[in-house]
Amino acid sequence: MPNLPTPSQVSVVEKLSSTTISVRWSDPCMGRYESQIWTIGSAPAEAVCALSGKAIHRGDPIFRPRVSRTHKPVNRHTVILASAVGCFSEEPSC
Repeated sequence: MPNLPTPSQVSVVEKLSSTTISVRWSDPCMGRYESQIWTIGSAPAEAVCALSGKAIHRGDPIFRPRVSRTHKPVNRHTVILASAVGCFSEEPSC
């Protein structure tokens, strides 16, 4: 997974389910997504959180853009630490 520069703007729009979030992401060179679906998973390699700027280690719980055989977004290697997204911790109130 390449370490891409942090995009100029990234924000979580809403929590859609226990495993998905909607993200607003834009970068002046790579493009823009207004309500992109990101899914939870494990980090396959070292990276930097696009939301917090914190280091991500292999195996950390992360969110990344949804990818399919027919849809490969330009920001598919961008990741967000699950702990950086509100209500994705072990808290019972979430």
